Amino acid sequence: MVYIGDYFAIALVGVVFLFFLDTKTSPRYMSAPSKLFIVNLMLTAATALTDLLTVYMLGKGFPLWLNMVVNSAYFIFGTLTTTGIALYLFMRILEHTHEKHCMKRAHIGLTVLLGGYLLVMVANIWTGWIFYFDEAENYHRGQLNSLGYIIALIQLAMVIICFLRNKKTAGNTMWRVLLMVFPVIPLCFIANFLVPEVLMNCFVLAVVDGVIFMAFQGQRHGVHTLTKLNDRYRFFREVDYRIEKGEPFQIFLINIKNFGNINQKFGNNFGDEVLYHFAYALEKLFSGSMTFHMNGTVFAMVMRYTYQSTSEKQCGIILDFLEKGLEVIGHQIDFDYTVAHYVADGKEDIATDLYETMEYAAAKARGMNHRYVRCGSEDSSEMERRRYLIDRLKKVDCEHGYEVWFQPTKCLSTGRFCSMEALIRLREPDGKLISPGEFIPVAEQTGLISPVTWFVLEEVCRILKNNPELGDVSVSINMPQTQLLEKGFIPRFTGIVDQAGIEHRRICIEFTERAILENFRQTMGVMEELTQNGFRFYLDDFGVSYSNFNCLHQLPFQVIKLDPCLVHTGKDGKPDYGTVRTLTTLFHEMELTVVAEGAETENEVNLLTEQGVDRIQGFYLARPMPLDKLLEFYKDHEN
Repeated sequence: MVYIGDYFAIALVGVVFLFFLDTKTSPRYMSAPSKLFIVNLMLTAATALTDLLTVYMLGKGFPLWLNMVVNSAYFIFGTLTTTGIALYLFMRILEHTHEKHCMKRAHIGLTVLLGGYLLVMVANIWTGWIFYFDEAENYHRGQLNSLGYIIALIQLAMVIICFLRNKKTAGNTMWRVLLMVFPVIPLCFIANFLVPEVLMNCFVLAVVDGVIFMAFQGQRHGVHTLTKLNDRYRFFREVDYRIEKGEPFQIFLINIKNFGNINQKFGNNFGDEVLYHFAYALEKLFSGSMTFHMNGTVFAMVMRYTYQSTSEKQCGIILDFLEKGLEVIGHQIDFDYTVAHYVADGKEDIATDLYETMEYAAAKARGMNHRYVRCGSEDSSEMERRRYLIDRLKKVDCEHGYEVWFQPTKCLSTGRFCSMEALIRLREPDGKLISPGEFIPVAEQTGLISPVTWFVLEEVCRILKNNPELGDVSVSINMPQTQLLEKGFIPRFTGIVDQAGIEHRRICIEFTERAILENFRQTMGVMEELTQNGFRFYLDDFGVSYSNFNCLHQLPFQVIKLDPCLVHTGKDGKPDYGTVRTLTTLFHEMELTVVAEGAETENEVNLLTEQGVDRIQGFYLARPMPLDKLLEFYKDHEN
C-alpha cells in the first residue's frame, strides 16, 4: 500500500512523456516553458524513484550516511518539483504581458523559498528538523517534516496572486488549470496526516504535470492539428536557427492550387483525408528533411544543401511526386501546383523575409502559369523593393508624398474637355515620382489602398470647390471594389462630397468589371443607392478579361471606357477599329456613353472619331498633369 502512489506517479509520468514525444518537439526550437515542463517531468520521476528507494533501504543494513543522502534527495527533489511547476505557471500567466517586474518578483520569491529550504536540509544533518534516524536506524519525522508542504502552499498562493493581478492577459486556460490544481496540494497535506502510511506526494505531483500537459503542452504548439506536420511557427524557428548557424540549406515551398475543386467535388471530409495522405507521403520523400504545413494547402520542406547535382535530383523527385498525384480511398487525385525553390547563399537575414521572397516568387510564377520557379537575387531585389514600398505607403501622408494629377477627356460633340480622370501620384523623399503601376498593386494587396482613395476623393472635392474656372467638368475616381463594400462607405462618400458643396453628378466612380463579378449582388446594391443620389459610374478597361454584357444590363453604369487593347492589338498586329465601331453602336443602343482610351497619335484620334465614340482620352490630347498645369491647360483650351 505504501508504494502505490509512487507506482502510479511513475506510470503517469511515463504516459505523459510519451504523448509529449508525439508532438515532434525538437530541443532546437523548443520553447522555454516546454523545456521546463520536461525538467519537471524528470524531477517528478526522480522524486518517486527516490521515495521508493528510501522505503526499500529501511532495515536492510545500508550505511546511515547513504540513508541520509537518499532521504535528503527525496525531500529536495520534491521541493524542486513544486518550484519548477510554480515557475512554469508563472511563465504561462505572464507570457502575454510586457511588464517584466512580475516575473522578476516571481524568480526572487521562488529562489528565496527554495534557498531557505535547502539550508534547512543541510542543517537537518545535525538538527533532525526534517527527519532523523535513531541508534537502531529507525526513520523518524522531524518537527519541520511538513515544511515542503508549507512551501508548496506558499508557492501556490504566489501563483494565484499573480494570476489575479494579470487575469486580463492570462486567459481562461490558466483559470481552469488553477481550479484543478488548487485543491490538489491541500488535499495532499491533509492526506499526509490522516493516512501517513500511504505515500501520495509523488502521485499528486504527477497529476499536476498531467493537468499542465493537457492544458498547454497537449495542444501540440508547433504541430498542425490535421496533418501532424510541423507548422509555420516551427518553420520560422528552424530557418532562423540555420541562418544563425550558417548551415547550408534549401527550401521547397509547395502550394496546391486546385484544392478548392477537390473539396467541391468530394466534400470537405474527403479533402481532409487528401491533405493528411499528401502530408504523410511528402514527409516520407527524404530522410533527414523537415516538412512543414504552413497553412491551408501550402507546405514547405527544409533540408541540407550539399551539391547542385543532389539538389536538382531532390527537386526532380518532388516534381515527379506532384505530377503523379495520389490515390486516396480509391480516387486518383491530380494536383495543380506551384513549387518555389530557394537555396541559401549566406546573405539571408531572417526567416520571415526569406519566406516573403519565396511567396512573391511563387505568386509571380502562378501568374505566368509556371509550376516551378527557382528563387534568385532578382526575386530578392524585387521583394526588397516591395518591402520599401509598403513601408513608404505606411509612412507617407497627404502633405508629403501623395499628389492628385488629372488627365482630361475630350467630348467630341462639343469639342470641350468635359471630364477628367483623377490619378494618384506618390513621390520619394527626394522628389522623384514612383510609378502608379508599381505602388498601386502593392497598396491593393496589402490593404493600404483605402486611405489613398479617400485622400483622392477629398482632394478632388477641394480642388473643384476652390477652382471655379474648371467650370462644370466631372471627375472620375478609381475605387477598389473592396472599399466600395466597406461598412459605412455610402454615408462617408456622400458626406465628403456634400461638405465640399459639389454636385453629385460631377463625381464619378470608376472600377473594372472583374471586381464586380466577385461580389455582384452587394456591388449592385451600393451602385443603385449611389446612382439614386446622383452619382455616376464608369466601367473601366472594357475588352479585357470577362467582358460580360449581362453585367451591363443589370448594373447602373452610365459610361463605358474601352480598353486601349481593342485598338492596339487587332488582327495581325494591326489596329482593328471595326470592333470599336461595333461596340460603340451597341452601347449607344443601351444608352451608354463610350470613352475610347489610349489615343497616342493624331491619326488614332481621327480614326476613333470616325467610329462614333463620344469621348477620347489619351496622351495625344492630354497627358496626366498636376493641378497648376491643369489650370493652365483649361485656360488655354476654353478659348
